[in-house]
Amino acid sequence: MEDETEPEVEKFPMASSAMEGVAATALRSVLLRVQKVAEKSGRQSDRIRVVAVSKTKPVSVIREVYDAGHHCFGENYVQELVEKAPQLPEDTEWHFIGNLQSNKVKPLLAGVPNLAMVETVDDEKIANHLDRAVATIGRQPLKVFVQVNTSGEVSKSGVEPSACVELVKHVSLGCPNLEFCGLMTIGMLDYTSTPENFKTLSNCRTEVCKALGIQEEQCELSMGMSGDFELAVRIYVLLL
Repeated sequence: MEDETEPEVEKFPMASSAMEGVAATALRSVLLRVQKVAEKSGRQSDRIRVVAVSKTKPVSVIREVYDAGHHCFGENYVQELVEKAPQLPEDTEWHFIGNLQSNKVKPLLAGVPNLAMVETVDDEKIANHLDRAVATIGRQPLKVFVQVNTSGEVSKSGVEPSACVELVKHVSLGCPNLEFCGLMTIGMLDYTSTPENFKTLSNCRTEVCKALGIQEEQCELSMGMSGDFELAVRIYVLLL
């Protein structure tokens, strides 16, 4: 785990197959924007992890971004990730960022040995399934984020903020094969409540760290998509 909290930029839009060849340029543009907003906010941009969401994108485009120096990718669908992972280098850092069903846990872990993290643990059932599957396969403890529904939208996955602490305690204390790393949220799509959503996630972190007796720097925040990642960086700085 990093010694400082790393807000993650979740939905960096990669090029489609019809636009292959511009993905690396798009990556550089996003990283430059992250660097600028971080510097203006008094932060180091290398402390911010950018997850390039590669769902539905062909392996050739992902490889272009990889060859440009970016190795961290997010996938939403188990079958798609299982098919892509063997075609990319072993040091590719795969994050699963979609809703994960219990019957897909074993195929995901068995099919992607280099899976770095699952960011969407939202109840004890899925945490237990992941914990047992990791033990069965015999891999190193799996890093996980607890997903929090900070917007209150019925269509969104995630534990309610009021139940966040109990779920984190279950993961940290009851799932020895999982490594709790932080909290994740997806703000409202129209961004009207995004600042409140991000502040709610930060408040959850404060409560979680108090309950676990750890420093807030030990609990990462995963927040921000292609339309609001700059706001995520700015708000994160204000909340430190």
